[in-house]
Amino acid sequence: PEHIFRFAQTRPKVPEATPEKVEPEDAERVLHEIFARIRTVSGRDFNHYKRSTIMRRIRRRMQLSHVEELRRYLQILRDRREEALLLADDLLITVTEFFRDRETFALLEKEVIPRLFERKSREDRVRVWAAGCSTGEEAYSLAMLLIEAAGRRDNPPQIQVFASDLHESALKKAREGVYPESIRTDMSEDRLRRFFTREDSSLRIRKSVRELVIFAPHNLLRDPPFAHLDLISCRNLLIYLQRNAQRDAATIFHYALNKGGYLLLGSSETLEHSDLFVSENKEHCLYHRREVP
Repeated sequence: PEHIFRFAQTRPKVPEATPEKVEPEDAERVLHEIFARIRTVSGRDFNHYKRSTIMRRIRRRMQLSHVEELRRYLQILRDRREEALLLADDLLITVTEFFRDRETFALLEKEVIPRLFERKSREDRVRVWAAGCSTGEEAYSLAMLLIEAAGRRDNPPQIQVFASDLHESALKKAREGVYPESIRTDMSEDRLRRFFTREDSSLRIRKSVRELVIFAPHNLLRDPPFAHLDLISCRNLLIYLQRNAQRDAATIFHYALNKGGYLLLGSSETLEHSDLFVSENKEHCLYHRREVP
């Protein structure tokens, strides 16, 4: 109880960041020093993240550390490497599930993925990138749809799914492909039987599916993108980036996609004033690559 009271009574003095409100100069300077410390211990750069998201996460860590001054928290980050790593992990959002947003995946299954297989034979490849894949549920969901689509063709192309994230522990879990029984609510019994095996009280993605998905650490705005892709799924990542970084990401996606490629964003995301993509389905945030330089 004493610890809970102390947590509840801690009032971090962190400025409320909004697009219209710039942080005080001192707070901005301390924030850049916090970013530098995180980059030193984890290699991750959060300068392009929205300040409102950053401040909420920092406020939470300050409460857990029972400090109210931002500069005092910076000193804790310098003194305790493990706290800097915990903050770095907290700044990465890892909420996901299999076939998240059922109607969106139904659109992929019925309309988009069949088009990816058109005019492709056994010598060709269908290449998909799940950017910001977290613990792998979305990447494996896409792989299942591709396998099912390939099974309906006589000479299907090869399948390659690339899945990337900054969160090393999330990638480790994704590679292992072991998930709790609760995922039964996310998909049909037929898919559970076909794509999973039971391991104790958990379910594991079959090896034949895991071998199709390549998980890799990747910084979307810094590292070279995957290329010659037919579909990119980047859902609920751009909403955490500042507008200029969102524009940079759109440029990267346009470069990475093949002619006629598709970009799928999250339900709360949009590409504002993009001359690189045309909206294919506004409700499900699906975009089609424009044929422009």
